[in-house]
Amino acid sequence: MGNLASVKKALAALAFDAIITADPDVIRNADGVILPGVGAFAPAMANLREAGLIDAIKDFAGSGKPFLGICLGMQLLFDGSEEGMTDGNLVEGLGIIPGKVLKFPASETTDKGLKVPQMGWNDLKDVKGSLLCEGDYVYFVHSFYCAPDDENVSAAKTEYGIRYCCSIEKDNIFATQFHPEKSGEVGLAILSKFARRTKA
Repeated sequence: MGNLASVKKALAALAFDAIITADPDVIRNADGVILPGVGAFAPAMANLREAGLIDAIKDFAGSGKPFLGICLGMQLLFDGSEEGMTDGNLVEGLGIIPGKVLKFPASETTDKGLKVPQMGWNDLKDVKGSLLCEGDYVYFVHSFYCAPDDENVSAAKTEYGIRYCCSIEKDNIFATQFHPEKSGEVGLAILSKFARRTKA
């Protein structure tokens, strides 16, 4: 569920080879993996489960090789999400990064004239991640945001009613709530930095 072709095209423009696959063995043996995503959390998790990819993704994330989640692909890394939850129970995620995916609070967004989903360009703040630069403008499309349990995994934040974590970096795992493949030269630079790590 996502912008697979767009990400592959962006990598090709940077002269990096990439394939789109649902083969668990190909994923486990890759030099690097990107998990992009667009859409809703619960159907995305169901699709990964039905395709038999949950264990392959978790195995790769624990392999020490470079892993990048994009947009919904970042959210799926967390323990669970409010999106689509029933009876007060979060929809279960991959559980690779401890934390939750939360809905933007209406009191800080829609009640103050901000539209949800957040759709458009925004700047990066509090940057600590090795793939990012302070003040970079990048493109967002989302209605939920990630709240990691450990503040130290936050690689960058942005503001949309609230200041929230929009990128994470932990060991070999990187993720962005924004879309690098839609963020012009800045986004291509981020993808290039990540892709070069797969050759290390």
